Amino acid sequence: MANLIYSRGFPYGAPLVMVRGGATKVPVIKDFLKRNGFQWNGVRYAWETYMDRSDFGPLLKTLRDYYGANVMPKSDMDTSYLIDLDSPDFNRPNKEV
Repeated sequence: MANLIYSRGFPYGAPLVMVRGGATKVPVIKDFLKRNGFQWNGVRYAWETYMDRSDFGPLLKTLRDYYGANVMPKSDMDTSYLIDLDSPDFNRPNKEV
C-alpha cells in the first residue's frame, strides 16, 4: 500500500493534524478521512482537521491495520508530536502535546 504521512502541531493553541501522501488518493481512504472530519487544504496539499493524540492515534492505527496504509510521521516533525501506534496510550507524554 502507499504511504500516509502525518504531522501534528498546535497553531494558535489548536491541535491541528494533517495527513498527506499517496494513500490519501485511494478512494476508500479518502472516504474514511472525510467521514472522520478531514477536509482538503489545497494550500498545504494535505487533509487536515483538529483532534488530539487520543483521537488521532486510533484513526492512524485503523488506517495502518485495516486499510493497509504505510503510516509514518513527517520527517522533520518535533519528536514530542510522534505517535506510537503500538503503544496502548499512543506514547502519550505526561503533558499532552
